[in-house]
Amino acid sequence: MAKKKLLILIGPTAVGKTALSIQIAKRFDFEIISGDSMQIYKHMDIGTGKITEEEKEGVLHHMLDIVEPDEDYSVKAYQDQVTSLINSAHDHEKLPFIVGGTGLYIKSLIYESYKFNDENEAEKERLNKHYESFTNEILYEQLIDKNNEYAETIHPNNRRRMIRTLIRHDLGDFFNKSTYNNLPKYDIFIIGLHRERERLYERINMRVRGMFDEGLLEEVHHLTTNFSLSKTAHAAIGYKEFDGYFNGELTLEDVIEQIQQNSRRYAKRQLTFFRNQLPVTWYDVDKDSIETIMEDIQQFINR
Repeated sequence: MAKKKLLILIGPTAVGKTALSIQIAKRFDFEIISGDSMQIYKHMDIGTGKITEEEKEGVLHHMLDIVEPDEDYSVKAYQDQVTSLINSAHDHEKLPFIVGGTGLYIKSLIYESYKFNDENEAEKERLNKHYESFTNEILYEQLIDKNNEYAETIHPNNRRRMIRTLIRHDLGDFFNKSTYNNLPKYDIFIIGLHRERERLYERINMRVRGMFDEGLLEEVHHLTTNFSLSKTAHAAIGYKEFDGYFNGELTLEDVIEQIQQNSRRYAKRQLTFFRNQLPVTWYDVDKDSIETIMEDIQQFINR
């Protein structure tokens, strides 16, 4: 039996995924399923770069604004919900279209072997206490020992993510290179967008400035006043940097520069993940024409 098709559009933050996704969706009459781990949160709009109603141009979007900011959300929950959406699209003879930049979310949808085991909560708690006693340097060394290639996608100071990854690895719920060498569940076409680094970083810096013009400070103030943010939501770039500002330790300009820097670093890690772990067809947004991408999508649909 032939595999069912799945179309995916990925790329680093600020590369231009949103605008192109709308053009693709309107050309082929697609609905869009978000593949962004932070845009699932309600009330977190400006800092996550969430598409506005006006920008949607009438295209139906799924997996946006589905969780309150004080709730945690997992890759497993995403996998379950989106797999259901994919199956529904196929049942209605439509091509599912995923758009986003969260590599683990995308990866969880593609591979048969990316399945989640039931976790022993007591063992998970024991491992958490075990790893909490380590310095960031030792945690990173442990991660390199267990999966060097995956360690390259995690910043050595991202303590929460390192501990979470090590626990999942120890519980047998981590997937290394053998996972993405397996054949995908679907007949997939992954469109990857990129730009020259200087151009991408310039766009990131401008985008962050624009967020403050749109009211990011007010959005964060509303969130911190009305919600006790979950660990996941609080760790989002564009939000966590305000801690120092509200404590009187940073100026607003300091916050802007931190968000810009963290966003640039995140873009670099995204590209590393995509290139190492997903079978991507890459397009340079500044050099390749939109029509070339559209033609390649049509060929994928027809094959």
